[in-house]
Formats: sequence, C-alpha cells, structure tokens
Amino acid sequence: MKTGLKKAGLLLFGSLMMCSLLTGCKASKKKVLSSTYYKELKKEKQKLEKENKKLKEEIDKKDEPTADEQRAEAYLEKIGRDRLVKLEVGWTDNMDGSEFIEDEAVFSLATAIAKRADTTTKYTPEQIQEKYGSGYGYVLYDEDNAIYELEVYGDGYVIFKDLPNNVFYAENAAALGEAFLHYRDGYPNSRLLHRLADSAVVTDDSGNCYENDAAFQAANAIDKMDKKKTDREAAETAWKKKAGEEKTAAGEYIPKNTQYIFYHHGNHMVLTLYDTYICIENMDESRTWYKVEKDDIKALKKIFKESALEIEEETTQTEEADGAEDTPSHETEIEEESIISNGES
Repeated sequence: MKTGLKKAGLLLFGSLMMCSLLTGCKASKKKVLSSTYYKELKKEKQKLEKENKKLKEEIDKKDEPTADEQRAEAYLEKIGRDRLVKLEVGWTDNMDGSEFIEDEAVFSLATAIAKRADTTTKYTPEQIQEKYGSGYGYVLYDEDNAIYELEVYGDGYVIFKDLPNNVFYAENAAALGEAFLHYRDGYPNSRLLHRLADSAVVTDDSGNCYENDAAFQAANAIDKMDKKKTDREAAETAWKKKAGEEKTAAGEYIPKNTQYIFYHHGNHMVLTLYDTYICIENMDESRTWYKVEKDDIKALKKIFKESALEIEEETTQTEEADGAEDTPSHETEIEEESIISNGES
C-alpha cells in the first residue's frame, strides 16, 4: 500500500511539472488545486489510504492470539514449571508395552523439550497421523498428580490430548521414545561406536541429561582418537604402579572416574572416563578398553559440559522470553544427522 501512495504522489508531482512545461510558466496553486486531474489524483490517494488502514487493522487482528493459542501457551508454561515424578513412554497404537522412567535427569530433558514447543500450521492433527502412522505416546506425571498425555510423530510434531485441535513442533521430542523403546522389527546389527553416536539420550552420574548431539560428538571424538586397545588388567597394573604398594590392597588405586549412560532404543551402554583410560560397556555388558591421552579425556568432558550449558541457556532464555516472541511456523522437516563412517566393535 505504501507503493500505491508513493505512486499517487509522483503522479501529482508530474502533473505540476506538465502544467509548467505546457504553459511555459509556473502554474498557480489555485489553478492546480482546481484542476480535474488533481482532484482525480486526490481521490485515488484517499482510496489508497483507506485500503492501507483496512489492511493494517486486519494484520493487527491476525497477530492477536486466538483463544486456542492462549490456552496452549498457558498449558505449555504449566508443563515447563511443574516438577515431574514419573514418565511413561510407549507407542501411540499400543501403550500396553510402555516403559516407565523415574530418572530425574531424564525429567529435566522432558521439561526442556516441552518448553521448546511452538504451534505450527504445516499440518492438521489428522494429516500428521496419516503421514507418520504410529508415533510415540508420552504420559507425564507431576508432583501434584497432574497428568499430561501427548503423542509425538516424526522428529518432533506433538499433539496433546487436552489440545486435540492443535499441532505443535518441539525439536527432538522423539528422543525419549528413541531412547527407551525397543525396535519393533528386530534390532539392526551395528558397530559399538555407531550405536553410541545414534543414542538419543545420555545421562551422567551428576544428574545431567544430554541429547543426541552430545552423543554423536563424543562417539566421533573417540573414533578419531589415537587410541590403543587394552584391558582392565593393564589399566589396574598402571594405576597400582602410580599409586604405590601401600594403597593397592584396598583398591584405592582406582582413579576418580565419570560415567555417561547412552540410551539407545531400549538398551543402554556405559562410557566411563578415567585418567588416561576409557571403558565402554556394550548392551551385552561386554567391555572395551582404550588407553588414550589426558587431553582426550578433557576433550570428551568438554563436549558434555558445553552441551549441558547449551540446554541450561536455552531453558533460561525461554523462561525470560515468557511468550514475548512471535510463534514461529515450522515449514520444513529436520534433516537426519549422518552417522560416523567408521567404528570399533
């Protein structure tokens, strides 16, 4: 509409110039204002101004959240504030074989994912269900006995039972289903580091929870290390020598370690970081040991530390925003991350 007004102004200016050229003298203001051409241009300008005002009112009205959007916003804020005590994960077409999780570290991730949820207009609930078929069903139980039931399709399209007419998008909402539910059609054969890289959720012994990005980076880092395959006996021999004979009897020679549990489709693997040794416990409880450098251990810990800070920062920013920003519309699907090309078995 601004273009139309500008056009009308240019035409008005042009008419004045034309009058000047045709008469060879400067047109009087009174003569110009009384001309038929000027009056037509004035009417066109008033028409455009009226249309512009109408469009502005429509845009302002469209920006106002609907009753459903206001209810959805309040609902998501409540989930983000509540303290969960239990989480149930199953399939939307069969919750009988669901898994119950009571790990507070996982609850923190569930809350972070809920805080990411935004309304999306890409699909209706019916279109989502038709497009993706069976999805993951989550039931969140909070300390006040409130229950939140939701379904997750694809990577992160979410439908809440209490908001059946709305579709939300929460990045990586499928992580909980991918972490704790077994494959339905048999377990594919893959290498150990591939499984680590593909893990949807990781927790540590300090109560932190991480997403696939941290798992992927850690597996890649281990894959690229200049490492030497070894075993527990060799590691203990080195620790005893370093600690001295007076401490070997009580087992105090074992250095301080950090454990990370990788959850992968109903199974889990454990990565333990020592001083210069790494131990990876596979799904079948077999263990693989590597001798590495101190800097390698530091690099792995840094990956998880930075990931934890990112999640904390994301949560803090969401709380500060408090719904102030416009709700984005997700029109493209998230591309799947590629898996590392080489792994150790």
